[in-house]
Amino acid sequence: MPTALRTVTLVVVLLALLSACSGPERPDAANWLPHWDEEIAVIPPQDDLGDPPDKALCQDTLALVREKNEDLLPSPSVTVDDLVTEWIEVAEAAFFDCPPEGEDIDSFDAAYEELARIQESVETALSSEG
Repeated sequence: MPTALRTVTLVVVLLALLSACSGPERPDAANWLPHWDEEIAVIPPQDDLGDPPDKALCQDTLALVREKNEDLLPSPSVTVDDLVTEWIEVAEAAFFDCPPEGEDIDSFDAAYEELARIQESVETALSSEG
């Protein structure tokens, strides 16, 4: 193989490797926030759950959380990625168990408090990043 062709081949391979390692492009906050707002909106007010909780409402909410979360990652930053992942995990656990009965989240009160805390952290992270 001629030297020039080897050089071109090497450059192409290196560019392919670099683009593969760079990961997905991150959206800016303005384009990402509507997806986040849609995800948050699928969580019903806690008073709507009933006592005992309405299992059908829990199943519908769980399905919507899973459906909407596809547009959330990547987020505008790695910090927000981690927070969004945590939020999704709490929401899924809460509505899968209906009511939640885990070690950390053992009630809807605890789940809603944690979801609110994470939402606030997302807002803080976004505002501090630009």
